[in-house]
Amino acid sequence: IDACELDQTGLKDGQTWRCGVIARSFLRKMIDGQHVRCEIIDQDRYRRLVGQCFIGDADVGLAMVNAGLAEAMLRYLPSSHPISLVEYGEAENRARGNGLGIWSAEIESPHRYRRAKSSKMP
Repeated sequence: IDACELDQTGLKDGQTWRCGVIARSFLRKMIDGQHVRCEIIDQDRYRRLVGQCFIGDADVGLAMVNAGLAEAMLRYLPSSHPISLVEYGEAENRARGNGLGIWSAEIESPHRYRRAKSSKMP
C-alpha cells in the first residue's frame, strides 16, 4: 500500500486536510496493543523490504485501503502470492467510488508527493 506521508496535506471541503496524520491515527488505533505479524513479499528497487502485515488474520494494509487511507500498490503483488490482486483492486475501487479518505479530497498521490519533495532537497 501507499499512504500519505506524515506531513502531507490536501484540500477537503475547502479546508486543509492532514491526510498523513489521519492515516497514521487510523493505523495507530488499529494496531494499538496488538501483536502485528509481517511477512516479507519482495524488495523494491531501493532495496526496501515490501511486506504484508496482519493482526491475527486481518490484513492491516487491506484495512487501510478499504478505509480510503492508502492506495493499493498492485505492482508489488506477484500473481502467485496468496494476497489477491483482485481483492486489493476492488477495495481501492470501492473506497474511490464511495469517496472515502484520500478519494474525498484533493491530494497528490503519495509517491508523487515524495518524488516532488525529494527533488526540492539540497
